[in-house]
Amino acid sequence: MITLNFSLWELALLLVGVAFVFGTVYLVKLFKSLAATFDTTTKLLEENRLALHSIMENTDDITKSTAQIADKSNLMVDEVELAFNTIKQDVIDPVVKAASILKRGLGVFQTRNRKDKV
Repeated sequence: MITLNFSLWELALLLVGVAFVFGTVYLVKLFKSLAATFDTTTKLLEENRLALHSIMENTDDITKSTAQIADKSNLMVDEVELAFNTIKQDVIDPVVKAASILKRGLGVFQTRNRKDKV
């Protein structure tokens, strides 16, 4: 039978050595995991930066398009206003004037008819 004689300091040194080996293995795994996490984070940040750049370019295009649409709608409103004023002057005002004259003329006949009946 084999007998091993250890003194207390040798046993403590052996336990510290084993703990150091396990701690080192654990720290290596932790650092590998941190490196993978940092790589993933870096990739995500780059993708977000590219997406943000694309969004900013699209925002500029949308703003320009919106300004063009607003300008065109202002021109259309001005044209509609001009057309309405033209229709009012050329059509509605003469029709109203003619209707007013017609009303006065019919009013004269109506007044004569009442005088004749009395």
